[in-house]
Amino acid sequence: MKKYTIITLLPVMLMSILSIGVSYAQQDPQYTQFMYNKLPQNAAYTGSREALSIRALYRDQWSGNKNGGTFKAPKTASVSIHSPLKNEHFALGFFYVNDRLGQEHKNQFNVTYAYRINLGKKIKLSMGLNTGIYWYKYNAMDEIATDPGDPVLQENVSRVLPDVGAGLYLYHPNFYVGTSVPNFIKGDLSNKNQTSDAKRTPHITTMAGGVIPLGKAKNFFLRPQIQYRYLATSKKVSSIPHTFDFNLSLLIYNRVNIGAQYRTSFGNKNNGVKLTNPDSFDVLLEVWPTKQLLIGYAYDYTLTKLANFNRGSHEIIIGYDLKMEKKKVITPRYF
Repeated sequence: MKKYTIITLLPVMLMSILSIGVSYAQQDPQYTQFMYNKLPQNAAYTGSREALSIRALYRDQWSGNKNGGTFKAPKTASVSIHSPLKNEHFALGFFYVNDRLGQEHKNQFNVTYAYRINLGKKIKLSMGLNTGIYWYKYNAMDEIATDPGDPVLQENVSRVLPDVGAGLYLYHPNFYVGTSVPNFIKGDLSNKNQTSDAKRTPHITTMAGGVIPLGKAKNFFLRPQIQYRYLATSKKVSSIPHTFDFNLSLLIYNRVNIGAQYRTSFGNKNNGVKLTNPDSFDVLLEVWPTKQLLIGYAYDYTLTKLANFNRGSHEIIIGYDLKMEKKKVITPRYF
């Protein structure tokens, strides 16, 4: 009866999560190797690898000094750790994200919790929560002001805001689908004595993927995956585009994964200008030197006009899965 109750409530929970989100700017970092770094984007991923799983990622976006380079381009670092508990229905985790863009410095410290239900035939539904703090810093006084009297640039900003999010993650050894709002608490990104429209706003992230064995020997696996990200915006401002990542990779002998990815965006501005821009074309390579150790690299080739000022983006990820006592961990797990 519990299984049927959860299945009945699942559409309602999904609609509740997807209905959250209001205005102003894209703020959360993006990851090309999102399939290996899911915890900062979806708390329900906690414990799904059935091992003590550790991930460390560093992303250098729009790097290189082409034609002067991209001033203070984004740089992101994240560390996550999560594991199921002795009672397999429960799992706990933690993640830290440091994201820098221009004069903005953002730090997230979050604890994650997931409750997992076995739906039969190796399918599990995980419901996750994350909670922590979001420390936002803006070095406004280091900006070059067009208007020397701009009051917003007369004082640096430092705000600590609550961070609370939720997600759902349905998974099987051969496929997964998940949706989440990593943070649904709005907050001002300005000092209390300042007047500014800068606000932190909820994002919506949805991803899905599968694995298709090739040949009778099953030494090769085709892995299509997709990620969708969206920030609903106020009618008073221009729309922020939806973004899509389309990923296709080939896993060879469970040791080497070679993939390609296309990232694009679409939406409309209030002035009628269409936003249908290809963002980047990406290549990925992951290797497992041992069954538990993951080393991955991704390169993004910029397809927008920013390509005139950078030589692409680089992303590195390292992961390790420590198998649980009395359990046999199938490594590498596909997701």
